[in-house]
Amino acid sequence: MLSSAIHKARWAIALTFFVHGTILGSWIPLIPLAKERLDVGTGIFGLALLAIAIGAIISMPLSGVLINRFGSARVTTTAGVVFCLAFILPPMMPDLWSFLPAALIFGAAIGSMDVAMNSHGIAVEKALRRPTMSLLHAGFSIGAMTGSLWGALLLRLIGETGHVFLSSAVCFLVFLLAIRFYLPTAIDKGLSGEGFVWPTRATIGLGLLCFLALMAEGAVVDWSGLMLLERFALDASTAALGFAAFAAGMSFSRLLGDWMRMKIGAARLVRWSALLMATGLALALVIPSVPIAIVALAFAGIGIGNAAPILFAGGGRLEPSAPGRGIAAVTTLGYAGFLAGPPLIGFVAELTGLTMALGLVVLASLVIAASARAAGAADAY
Repeated sequence: MLSSAIHKARWAIALTFFVHGTILGSWIPLIPLAKERLDVGTGIFGLALLAIAIGAIISMPLSGVLINRFGSARVTTTAGVVFCLAFILPPMMPDLWSFLPAALIFGAAIGSMDVAMNSHGIAVEKALRRPTMSLLHAGFSIGAMTGSLWGALLLRLIGETGHVFLSSAVCFLVFLLAIRFYLPTAIDKGLSGEGFVWPTRATIGLGLLCFLALMAEGAVVDWSGLMLLERFALDASTAALGFAAFAAGMSFSRLLGDWMRMKIGAARLVRWSALLMATGLALALVIPSVPIAIVALAFAGIGIGNAAPILFAGGGRLEPSAPGRGIAAVTTLGYAGFLAGPPLIGFVAELTGLTMALGLVVLASLVIAASARAAGAADAY
């Protein structure tokens, strides 16, 4: 395969990650508004968010099967179109009973696109023969930061409905620019003899670490705005700056992540990253200052930024005879954490308060640091 085609595919899938992050970032400032519109307590709203997790977890193994049959490029294309359109549904629902099926569809689109684009990212990394997953996830983080700031601005200028439809349309058009440069479908079509199976002994440990890493990321994504809003009585658009800082920190660390992985190795990078995440979030939860709390969230983002890309890369290498199966398994466990983490935090917050509930994320980060040796699988080139 021509080197120019591989590099074009690298930037195309990075742009895909950017679109995915932009839509999720655009969802962030809408979360407090959704809770207010549904007029439910923290626990019930956590249950409503669980519908997103259920939709994603159902779709992820199905995406693994479809990738094996049709290739990650085709599945990413289809899932991306659905995702851009499904974003419109949850913010438009007026009550809990209409929100739940809308959230389920939105979650299914999130899950299928996550598995597919990460699988295609692994294919690109293998074709390049050097690390690139951190760069791809930097695209997601930059998109999430962009979507969050863009969303906060549009809420002030044109309101919730205008923000939702404009964001969906812009992301859809940008996504269409990327798909023509993907690697051929044959690159991973039918590569493994099976579709998705539950993790083997080779993947389960890495998958559980990925579960914790993305649980931490998902919890900050969905609850950092509400945490700042409750602690400091901010408005929704200002509270969204906390997540924007977190996403900016992730973007910064991921832009350097591939270089750092080559210099110090995957295991050491994951260990120090997880410790920085734990420290930054702990400070954000206890410091009685809005600016310092926002800066602490930025450092937490720097910490957690490279964990998921490295763990995904390891998942694509633990089963060399069936890399599609490995990445589907680890990605499914990881994004189960990303999407199940927010409702879990909501349930615990109902009993202990949101600040104490987010302490579970600090604990999860410490577990990752203690178990980081497993991430060394990502260095197997």
